[in-house]
Amino acid sequence: MMRVMLSTILMLFGMMQSFADSNKPRLQRYLENYKSLTGQFTQMISSEKSQYIQSSAGEFWIQKPNRFRWHYSTPYVQKIISNGEKLWIYDEDLEQVTIKEASQSIESSPLAVIVGATSLDTAFDVTPVDGLDNLQWLRLIPNAEANSFEFIEVGFKNGLLSKMRLKDNFGQTTYLTFTDVMVDTSIDTNRFEFAVPEGADVFNEIVEQ
Repeated sequence: MMRVMLSTILMLFGMMQSFADSNKPRLQRYLENYKSLTGQFTQMISSEKSQYIQSSAGEFWIQKPNRFRWHYSTPYVQKIISNGEKLWIYDEDLEQVTIKEASQSIESSPLAVIVGATSLDTAFDVTPVDGLDNLQWLRLIPNAEANSFEFIEVGFKNGLLSKMRLKDNFGQTTYLTFTDVMVDTSIDTNRFEFAVPEGADVFNEIVEQ
């Protein structure tokens, strides 16, 4: 379960040829103009091959560009943190830390849309979809062929991120619900740094130049 949670958020952690002109500016203002985003989330993952549903929950902090902290608190503690240069993945239960280069990890993931790491005009084809749950929904289909997901659907309520659905190329669908979302609040920059706990196993995937 831990590995599925991790791969999902990293997809979740790497819009606009066919989108109507009347809606495109409003969406771009929301996605491009905010400086920070905080809130709580619940996540469910279902598979076409299994009726088993995995669920988790936690908090998130995002500060453009490319800085975020995604903290799973249940059912296991897992932290995914980026200061814009490095990305740390900490599995508390396994006492294991993986270090990656942030730009490469973020730019190839859907999270790039939220943290300002990619051009919205060129990375996706976006179309409105029928409203569900009294939200405005957009479907994002990546232009690049070498992506690990088929589409992302993003739901907005009163201009705020409310829900996301993501289907990957392995038949799994991830559902995210965001609550207590706050825009442009002050975030201590130390929240985007990580000190490796004493005794933790470290896997450094950054290639030194």
